[in-house]
Amino acid sequence: MIHDEEILLFTKELGRLIQDYYNCECEKIKNDIYNDILLLSEVINPK
Repeated sequence: MIHDEEILLFTKELGRLIQDYYNCECEKIKNDIYNDILLLSEVINPK
C-alpha cells in the first residue's frame, strides 16, 4: 500500500505528464507519455 506522501508525489507527476502530453507534437513521444499516464493512474487508484 502506498502512503499519502507518495500519492501526493504521484499526483503532481501525473499533472506534469498531462501537461507534457498536451504540449507534445511528436506522436511517438505522445503515445509514450499516454502510457505513462495510464500506468501512474493505476498506481494512484488501483482497480
